[in-house]
Amino acid sequence: MTSRHPIKLVCVDLGGVVVRIRRSLAETLHAVGVPGYALESISEPELIAFRETVGRHQRGEHDCDAWIDAAHRALGGRFDRETILEAHDAVLVGEYPGVAMALGTIRHAGATTACLSNTNDRHWDVLVELPSFAAIEHRHASHLLGLEKPGAEIYRAFERATGTKPEDILFLDDLEENCAAARACGWNTVRIDHERDTARQLIAAARAHGVAC
Repeated sequence: MTSRHPIKLVCVDLGGVVVRIRRSLAETLHAVGVPGYALESISEPELIAFRETVGRHQRGEHDCDAWIDAAHRALGGRFDRETILEAHDAVLVGEYPGVAMALGTIRHAGATTACLSNTNDRHWDVLVELPSFAAIEHRHASHLLGLEKPGAEIYRAFERATGTKPEDILFLDDLEENCAAARACGWNTVRIDHERDTARQLIAAARAHGVAC
């Protein structure tokens, strides 16, 4: 969707836009050496229970230690706490090439930059040290706001925190459900393909919405 007037604020998701991530529990456990047969033993009810613990962690209801205990129980105790923590850390793979420069270019072109991400306290401590964060002026996340995407409340909380009108925001996220929720709130959105050059996509989206970068 292209805005009718130049936007004032470019807001990015983090995982899948700024940072490459492992996108499933199985992928993260495999990355830390858990064998395939152990992954196959995880039941669907356990996966549902695990996802519920992730939601509580992302909303800031659990700190990392409490989350590890909850995740250990949700997965039936089959993985020790150290393995769960190692897998949790393995979610973050690294910053996409060129994203820090792309965000800097957008900012220097006169647009305010921001992030709005579903994340947690431990991952946040890593994310804020990335080069891209030097170019992000407004830093907002689910665990800080106590809300999660795609709930409408988190988008409204972001508007209040930044003092920005919906029509002045361009939101870039790799998940369609998050983009759809933002559009329903009146935001301009572009879905980012996490498997392609995300930096190039950021610049293209900003230009399409009136940012002279």
